[in-house]
Amino acid sequence: MKRDHEAYKEHIRSLVGETYWESPPAMYLFQREYMSRDGALFFALEHCQFTDNFPRWFGNIIANCPFIDARAYMIGNMFVEEVKDPTIDVGHNESMWMFAKALGANEKQIREYVPLIVTTMALHYFDNASRTKPWLEAFAAIGCLELLTNAPLAARYGHIPGNSSQPWSKLGLERDALSHWTAAEHADHGVGDDGPGHGEDALELLARHAVTEEDQERAAAALRESILVHKYQYDQIGLRAIELTKQSKPVGI
Repeated sequence: MKRDHEAYKEHIRSLVGETYWESPPAMYLFQREYMSRDGALFFALEHCQFTDNFPRWFGNIIANCPFIDARAYMIGNMFVEEVKDPTIDVGHNESMWMFAKALGANEKQIREYVPLIVTTMALHYFDNASRTKPWLEAFAAIGCLELLTNAPLAARYGHIPGNSSQPWSKLGLERDALSHWTAAEHADHGVGDDGPGHGEDALELLARHAVTEEDQERAAAALRESILVHKYQYDQIGLRAIELTKQSKPVGI
């Protein structure tokens, strides 16, 4: 049965919660209990792969999308990711590189880094989904993945999003080094005067264009699959970061 606009949005929020937040990846355990510079640097080098590729997947979807409101949203999101966030002087990818450099990486190391095979596999999955799925399903898989950074949704399950500045502040870095996370809080979390956040914006657009029962079900299935890929990837990243912490010294100990 086709859900109405608001019911479908709530269905998607519940899907995200049940798929991700009821049993989040090990990356959150690392952030809570095993934070260290060695583990954080490993995470940063892995996550730079994601931030470098994420806006490109929107570009793939735009090429297949016939609706100007959807294209305009994705272009705006790409600008924030690639060019300039309104709250800082750079885009999200560059600010992520700043975080990695503050932890000791240099530009050559970031550019030439060979990620975990699970990260390579995940990047190929997202790229393939963005190129080959019908635009609405591709948008669900890529754009609505940003619901994982929505603070009110995470709070329903007793968590805070992984792109919050709070856990990374334990590292004792300079404020500028954490700009990626403070910018993400404004762009993604959906609290206060910052608006609903990218995830909720994407969900609103998805619900607007999922006009049939089949549209709704196929988009939901695409998002669930995408979340499971991302969750497995960041579970493996988290486990490796925890291992590195155990081999070194956690922050604050």
